[in-house]
Amino acid sequence: MVIEQEKNLLISLLKDNQVIKFGKFTLSSGRESDFYVDMKKAITDPEILSQVAKIISHIILDDEIDLVAGPALGAVPIATAVALQSGIPMLMIRKAQKGYGTSKLIEGELKEGNRVIVVEDVTTTGNSLLKAVRAVQDNGGVVERTFVIVDREEGAVEHLKKEGVILEPLVSISDVK
Repeated sequence: MVIEQEKNLLISLLKDNQVIKFGKFTLSSGRESDFYVDMKKAITDPEILSQVAKIISHIILDDEIDLVAGPALGAVPIATAVALQSGIPMLMIRKAQKGYGTSKLIEGELKEGNRVIVVEDVTTTGNSLLKAVRAVQDNGGVVERTFVIVDREEGAVEHLKKEGVILEPLVSISDVK
């Protein structure tokens, strides 16, 4: 029941900060939508980040999680907030391997067999989250759970399930409408 109350508070914060806007919008894909999720507003707001971290940390409390991972750029503040709240170290997953220095795709200490949660800001199809999950798996990590602040409910949960990944949205767009 505590989680439901915390999620309701998160929904209020998202609404109050106009993170989810209704109207006519053209998305980055070029598609038209009757709502827009401005996650940059959410991931730069300390109150929202704190609430997200509180919820995720509570959900994973009894799990044996070694690391919290977030793909760049949007999920890095989320992973940071969860790491600070839970005391679990974090990983940053780059969009692409850098061609200089250590040429790492993942920044942080990922060891073979580490149990990892992957966090994301918003999902539509789930492709970027899946890419992050595969990066962790390809580098020896075991992805235990994946979380997203807002699921646009446009196929991400189903797509990821087909790939063997269970997505746990904190908020689905239908919760806000």
